[in-house]
Amino acid sequence: MRWIKTWGSYLLLCVLLAGCSLFQEVKSVAKPGVYGDFELSGRVAVQADGEGSSARIKWSHRGDVDAVDVYTPVGSIIAVILVSPRTGAVLETKDQVYEAVSVEALTERVLGWPLPLGSLKYWAQGQVNPVSALDKMSPRDAWQRLTYLEQDGWKVTFERYVEESPRPRVIRLEVRDLKIRFVLDDWKRLDL
Repeated sequence: MRWIKTWGSYLLLCVLLAGCSLFQEVKSVAKPGVYGDFELSGRVAVQADGEGSSARIKWSHRGDVDAVDVYTPVGSIIAVILVSPRTGAVLETKDQVYEAVSVEALTERVLGWPLPLGSLKYWAQGQVNPVSALDKMSPRDAWQRLTYLEQDGWKVTFERYVEESPRPRVIRLEVRDLKIRFVLDDWKRLDL
């Protein structure tokens, strides 16, 4: 582990001295980290096509099944999103049920913007998606936590972490004209 810090410091120094970008170009699949089942609640703010909206969420990730409850800022339920390999993606509102093969396709069709839940389940844990190519990554912070990466076309900024913890508190996602900001208020690991 010590050689990683030394090598990382040396690489950063070389990049700075060469006047190059602080971002490393990476074109490989990331190595798996520690992932698991979790439940979290928080807030999400979305800015798309010049319009903004916000909501509260409760998200349960268990194995390959995700359930996301979406609430108004004052607590009324708006929608439930269920994703599993067996059923695909389902978004249910009070009046209607929508289905698609992926949550990205479903939310793009219903909401007008894609929700990258497949990668977000890793990013919300402060990790890189291990099954997707990593395009760019900035150096980690003093506690070896991610600060910025580009993956699956998304720019992901880890704005804040829970103090001295590997758990992100605020994550910003950007792709084209879409900006999504997650504030993760409560977090519980289920597989420990």
